[in-house]
Amino acid sequence: MEAFINEMVEPRVLDLIVLILPKWKLLIYIFIMNVVIFSPLYFFSILLIDRDELELMCPSAMLFGFNLIHRALFVRHNLNNTRSMLMGVGILCVGISTSGLVTLMGDASNERGGTYQVVLLLYSFVGGYGYHLVFSKMWKVLAKIFNAKKEMFVIKFLHSFGQSVTPMFLLATFYCPWREYFHGALLLLLGGVLLNLIPITILIENEKNFLKLDQDSFVKITEKGNESFYNDVAKNYSNVDVFEPTPTVRDLPERVPMMRWKNPSNFCRDEPEPQVQIALEDDFDDDLLARDGKCYNSEGVEILEMIIEEDDENMAAYEAATIPVAPVKEPDKEKWLSLVLTHMDKLYHGINLRQHFNRHLVKSFPQAFREIKFYSCLLLKSIDLCVFILFLTILPKFMSHHYSHRGKPRQMLLLSLVIISSAWAIGSILLLWCDIKFRKQQDKLLIFSILFKAFGYFCVYSTKSSFWTVSGCVLIGVGHAIACSYQDLVIKRKFNGHQWNQIKSVLCLVSGLAVVLIAGFTNLAYVYYRIDYVLLTLLLLYCLSGSVWLACNYRIIIR
Repeated sequence: MEAFINEMVEPRVLDLIVLILPKWKLLIYIFIMNVVIFSPLYFFSILLIDRDELELMCPSAMLFGFNLIHRALFVRHNLNNTRSMLMGVGILCVGISTSGLVTLMGDASNERGGTYQVVLLLYSFVGGYGYHLVFSKMWKVLAKIFNAKKEMFVIKFLHSFGQSVTPMFLLATFYCPWREYFHGALLLLLGGVLLNLIPITILIENEKNFLKLDQDSFVKITEKGNESFYNDVAKNYSNVDVFEPTPTVRDLPERVPMMRWKNPSNFCRDEPEPQVQIALEDDFDDDLLARDGKCYNSEGVEILEMIIEEDDENMAAYEAATIPVAPVKEPDKEKWLSLVLTHMDKLYHGINLRQHFNRHLVKSFPQAFREIKFYSCLLLKSIDLCVFILFLTILPKFMSHHYSHRGKPRQMLLLSLVIISSAWAIGSILLLWCDIKFRKQQDKLLIFSILFKAFGYFCVYSTKSSFWTVSGCVLIGVGHAIACSYQDLVIKRKFNGHQWNQIKSVLCLVSGLAVVLIAGFTNLAYVYYRIDYVLLTLLLLYCLSGSVWLACNYRIIIR
């Protein structure tokens, strides 16, 4: 019935956006986080604009691959979200900044071979673990703040729109003012920019706590939450005037008017109240007399005390309130040492690899490889974003080779990057506006994204016309906007709940390994072979993954 009502009365996207606008601070924080946190993925494409001779171009794709590998190997529980996010940002900054220092030292000593290997290890392996921590906790925090059914589509839009703005952000932040600097200095600067995610993360967590406090205050000020509500009820059901306080034992001989307790089961409001004065002994009538430390009513039934139900939160709050407070002493070295050791122990337990290792990963391999749908999802997940990142890093050298006779390779490169980012951003906005109408068409839209990107890569690769290059960049941007919004949802929908719980870790692990291998071989081909052949290989690889996906989902096209 609920589904039928949703079909008949379908909400508008504008109404849902108006409902989510009071959380505009959170939306700004999330947008900034997506812009900054995706900078390492697109940084080397900006770095290589004026440095075609640089032989290292795969760290961005390696970072994405190791993020998938760490996500599969380690399971993060819904605990200590803020601390884990801060630790992830710190690890990511340390990996990028340390790789920048190694690069500067290698440039000074003219030792490039070993330097590139160390930079690749720090940037991708160490940074990928921090990347995994950030993303594993960011989505859990956002799922707590926002309604998953009604509001998370806005978060998906910010996730895509923030990535689309990232290349232009990097152009304005790094390329224009820092063109003549070593790329090691730029890596250090990128680590410093990522360090700004720490206050943004704290703001998001504080805003989440503020929202929780607001909800608690709303509960407290409801009508039934006030004591005046019960006072009003007592006034409505009371037919006697307020009398003097209960007399003491010394006043027993005196007769005073008293209000008797009425049993709700046999009491009627319409019955007249007998206005008689009775003795205090008759008024008690042994209703609540204490016998052997117990209370009984008039029928001899024992009245038990009310036992408040205890839960973990109440017990924790009670134990925290009953802990004796130690007297404040002057700080000494031992106290600070114990405090540092305590924080180091918490950090160790937060980063303990053995504690968070996914023990069910090995058992999931046989079931995953029995599913035919697993292979098409594997190719699409591993190749789609990997080819896109590698295409952006190869594009500077390709434009220099393609338009060298015209003398405008740099202008065409900048124009291509801006057009891809703009088309991606516009496509994200259109998908947000038509999100409700496209929810049943996500499979078809994903197929169109594959066709758009394949034809866009072909236009950029095969022709030397500026018109077809611009058209190919527009198709690539629109196709990647669709893939970024719907790819994960469509892949998850191909399996039922039990299958997805068993397969998702294996899918992440094998996809990460495939991305690492593709990026490594592409970097070798980038150094030793012509750039035309490298881009052609990537185009054929993407067409292969798209063909397998279309073959496994051809029924969608027929429908």
